Amino acid sequence: MDNTLFVNISDIHVKYENKELISKKLEELIRQLHVFSIENKNIFILVSGDIAHSGKKEEYEYVYDYFEDMATKYHLIMCPGNHDHDFTNYTSIVRNQLLKADIETLDDSSIDLITSGMRSYYDFETSLNTFKPQQENKLCKSYTLDLGNRTVSITTFNTAWCSQLHEKGGNMSFPQRYVIDSPQNDVNITILHHPLSWLEPNNHKQLRNMLREKSNIVITGHEHVEDNLRIESESNKCLMLEAMCFDDNWSESNGFLTFKFEENDVLVKSYKWLDNEFSEVNQVKQSEIIKQNSISINNYIVKIDYLKSILDIGVNFIHPDKDDLNLEDVFIYPNIKKIDGESKLDMKKISSDSVLMSSNNKVILIGDEYCGKSTLLKKFFLDAAKKGFLPLSIDCGIVKRAGSDYNKIIQRFLTSQYENISLSEFVNGSTIKVALIDSFDLIRGDKKSVERFLENTTKVFDKIIITVSDSFDFNGSELIGDNYFKEGYEKYEILRLGYKLRYDLVHKWNLMKEECTNENKVLLAKNDLAFKTITRIIGRNYIPSTPFFLLTMLQSMENGNSLDVNASSYGYYYEYLITHSLGSASVRKEELDEFFNYVKELSFYYFNNNYQEDTRDNLYDFNVRFCKDYGVRIDFENRISLLVKAKIMEKKDGGYYKFKYPYVYYFFIAKHLAETIREPGTVEIINGLVSSLGKRRSMSILMFLTHHSRDESILDKVVEQARTLFKTNEPTKLDIKIKFINDIVDALPSIKFQTQDRLQLRRDYEQRRDEQEEKTNRLENFEEDEDHVSKEDNKNDVASGSDLLKEMNLTFKSLEILGQISRNYYGSLKVPQKKRLLGEAINAPLRTLDFFISYIRDESEVVLEAIERKLFEQNDEKLTQLKVKEMAKHFLFQLVIGLSYTILSKISSSIGSNNLQPVIDELCDEHESNAGKILKLATMLELGNSISVEHLRSILHSLDKNPISDNLVKSIVLNYLYMFERSDNEVQQICSVAGISYNSVSKHIGLEKINKKN
Repeated sequence: MDNTLFVNISDIHVKYENKELISKKLEELIRQLHVFSIENKNIFILVSGDIAHSGKKEEYEYVYDYFEDMATKYHLIMCPGNHDHDFTNYTSIVRNQLLKADIETLDDSSIDLITSGMRSYYDFETSLNTFKPQQENKLCKSYTLDLGNRTVSITTFNTAWCSQLHEKGGNMSFPQRYVIDSPQNDVNITILHHPLSWLEPNNHKQLRNMLREKSNIVITGHEHVEDNLRIESESNKCLMLEAMCFDDNWSESNGFLTFKFEENDVLVKSYKWLDNEFSEVNQVKQSEIIKQNSISINNYIVKIDYLKSILDIGVNFIHPDKDDLNLEDVFIYPNIKKIDGESKLDMKKISSDSVLMSSNNKVILIGDEYCGKSTLLKKFFLDAAKKGFLPLSIDCGIVKRAGSDYNKIIQRFLTSQYENISLSEFVNGSTIKVALIDSFDLIRGDKKSVERFLENTTKVFDKIIITVSDSFDFNGSELIGDNYFKEGYEKYEILRLGYKLRYDLVHKWNLMKEECTNENKVLLAKNDLAFKTITRIIGRNYIPSTPFFLLTMLQSMENGNSLDVNASSYGYYYEYLITHSLGSASVRKEELDEFFNYVKELSFYYFNNNYQEDTRDNLYDFNVRFCKDYGVRIDFENRISLLVKAKIMEKKDGGYYKFKYPYVYYFFIAKHLAETIREPGTVEIINGLVSSLGKRRSMSILMFLTHHSRDESILDKVVEQARTLFKTNEPTKLDIKIKFINDIVDALPSIKFQTQDRLQLRRDYEQRRDEQEEKTNRLENFEEDEDHVSKEDNKNDVASGSDLLKEMNLTFKSLEILGQISRNYYGSLKVPQKKRLLGEAINAPLRTLDFFISYIRDESEVVLEAIERKLFEQNDEKLTQLKVKEMAKHFLFQLVIGLSYTILSKISSSIGSNNLQPVIDELCDEHESNAGKILKLATMLELGNSISVEHLRSILHSLDKNPISDNLVKSIVLNYLYMFERSDNEVQQICSVAGISYNSVSKHIGLEKINKKN
């Protein structure tokens, strides 16, 4: 085919206004084709859509003579684009209704109606195409060309069949039943106007997989990019060509592409319209593209196929603005924690990015199935290659038997991963060699053969990194365990992603969005919204905070996807995860209702009997009772195996079974309660849950119950419970007048704003939250069994739960519940219901704050004396009594500010929602106090809303002036300015209005102080 040239033109967009320029360009193209014909016997002109601007007959007539000339002298094949529709032809609503139907149900007559606006294009194509299709249907045509030494297949897809005037990427689709299964020839070329990213995710995946498998060249248009070339297939044979636009005033490059086959390569050239002629500006070969995309380590080449498998994240996550996600796009190094046999709790966590370069050359990484063990080894492969090491991935699932010939094992993996390296070169080379051994627990063999496998690995490799499941036995059994790893191995647990790493993942996801690329304001706002949504869904570790679950959430939040996760759909999200897990375990859709009912009854069985785990025999008896109650036949062995496979249940040592994830357990208990909510037994249970809201289990079940039901009785119980908290206090007004504050008001430091990297500030803030949560979890570890205390214990706990800390805990738990109910059902709750819920969500914490402020006001002398004594004790240096008194007053003032800020922030984060803001504003106004006004401001700023300078000024002017309120407002505004992007001019204006010093180092209250208090 050396004497055959393919020419691709696309996106001509001819119309009356540009017909003269188009004519000039086409004349020049024809002259260029004549030059090409000197060295090329066959020239095929492939048009990838948008010949016309608006699909009108006269627009095709403007260019007909030029196309006829090309069709006469050369070979012409075309496919349509979205601009080849005449949308004025669609006057009824029938087309829109058909486009909403399942595409696989559409027949030829429906397609005819949907594409009737393309009639002028079809007439143009029919009169000019120089080949008759071998196969064709309403949306696809296949041509087979015999060029003597080779046969060529060219297939065209009309992806524009469903186009609309304002189409969006990810919303289009192509019916599978209209895909022509063309016979495989020596060369297979596919032409379609829309890049695959414009198709609906599932449809995109289906078509992409088919094209990768069957096409050597895929040509697309539409996006007006400049000769974007990339290799797409697993076997290096599919070259994707994104066409240059032929004419577009908004694009810097107008022109066309050519390509020809040379032996085992493809040469692609691009021609750009410069100085009224087309000039060659670039040429590249497919082999060069492959080389650019591969990795070379001391002249050893990583195979492109293997590199693609390394970069493949394994799950088809769909991003709105990036066609195919790879490992580098979404990878976050998880933290790891060294496991010491003597003390597992006190070991400090470190980032896993340190493993490759650590001084220890034998490392074992331990984690559950969703923690990303295999993905981490993939990243280590890339990192090792970049450092000039020679990594080799060894999958023990493939090795299977440790007793196999070791050299053959290594040779097998070398052959699949490198182009040009022999076993001898690899073993004897001086380059540092890294063994990345995945799923070591899958290797089979007796103790001696496994030990020999490890010994041989130690002889060949300089560094060994091994992954094992968290169920792997390290306790010294004869067959598996410590006996394998005799010396030098350090064991690390792979941890779930904490606040900071979650935020980093959200940031990487949003950074790929076009609207965020050069817009920090948009990026930070989107980061904040997505991060808060994810944090609420994860809840109290209901869902594992692993990359798989987090990416699933991020994908689900994007517009246009089947599951829209927003403030009102968390419950549906949990249901989606459960349904997905059951589907992955081969549970059919028609079986889901019965499975849901089974798991619902099973969870309530565990709850009612206060079990964390139960024996196989007891579960067998449960299965018998379930079958009898519901008149069904269920094989227990199959059922328990399916539940384990679906990650609903987990088998523990000794044949015990427990629910694998908390969200599954709580979801189904709450579902049972919601479905029996009027039964006396359920009423009693809910009463007990509300009264013991401070308990982790009670809080969690109630949280999930509000996802399943918004029954008035639940709302009433939670509201009434909240009203009992600090009931002897009134909601604080923050009109505080305390003598010691008046004494120091003139000496209070100013609050200052310093221009800083907001992204880094946010990451630092989330890091501190991680550290705080780690301390909290350490304290709570000894109370791990509190979720399974008896009902009598619950009653006793309520009776004795009147101390201060428990009442505070109940206040904040009530706030969370009330806020969640309000956010979940903002669209169906009437205003009086919203005001009742939100009113108590505001009042209960404000009563708590009043309790503390009143105590400090009434007992300030006593409190100050206690602080003074502590200061004297802690300071070795000699302090005068006057200095200590001044320090005590400042300390107590900061304590009041910190406590007030924490409680107001907790309220605003729990109830903050754009959908609820009108009601929140009304409730805050009804307070007629500084507290109401400051809270109103806090909820606005919590959401990152761009409050105007004048609005801020009006709120500040309405406040009754006092040092506490003044400092609170400044702290809230300062935190907002650090968390969200505003222009420098706006920041200066806001600082001026709020009384914040601009562009100085904040040494006092500032963000750092505020964050520490949270």
